[in-house]
Amino acid sequence: MKTKYFSTCPNDEDNSSMGNVAPTENSAAYKKYVAPKKPEYQFQDLTDADIEKKMSLLDSMDLRDQLKFAITLIKSQRKSQSQIQESLKRLEKGQSTLMDKLVKTEVYLLMHKKRRCLKIGYSENIDGRLKHHRKEWIILAHEHGSKQRESRMKQVLKESGFIPMPCTEEVFEITPALVDILEANGWVGVHDNRDKLLEKDLQLDLISKNV
Repeated sequence: MKTKYFSTCPNDEDNSSMGNVAPTENSAAYKKYVAPKKPEYQFQDLTDADIEKKMSLLDSMDLRDQLKFAITLIKSQRKSQSQIQESLKRLEKGQSTLMDKLVKTEVYLLMHKKRRCLKIGYSENIDGRLKHHRKEWIILAHEHGSKQRESRMKQVLKESGFIPMPCTEEVFEITPALVDILEANGWVGVHDNRDKLLEKDLQLDLISKNV
């Protein structure tokens, strides 16, 4: 392969006699030709407004511009789909984290071993909470639930005139009316333990009357 050298003075008479041979004298006056590199075409991102505008002018475009628009549109859509996929991945990760927290959060129903009262509540550490209450309370039921579910139930009780026992926010005196409203709102364990709750209520009434 031969390398061509070009004089900075193309009309130089000596240049024609040298042909393609590199000169031995005054070599600094000769440069090796390097073809310039064409910049890579950058496809622009298209907004919805851009696409609508281009579509309205599609018939007036020549074939080359139509092809360029089609390629740009495809590139833009691929980029948008990639961004959507990344957003979905982040959303799925957030949902997974949230579900893990919800699954570990439970609501419960307890009944006091000696006094005529029940306790509703929620915990993010149900095993630890129940272990703490086991000495004085009978564990009737617990299931997956949230703080919001407990708050809604307390609000319903408040609006219905039920007031927690002094120094508490989740302990209530057991009455048939209380059991009815808890059961009607689907609080955990109330339906399955209705008879037990009311039986204890009845037994305590009999005991109090005989004292």
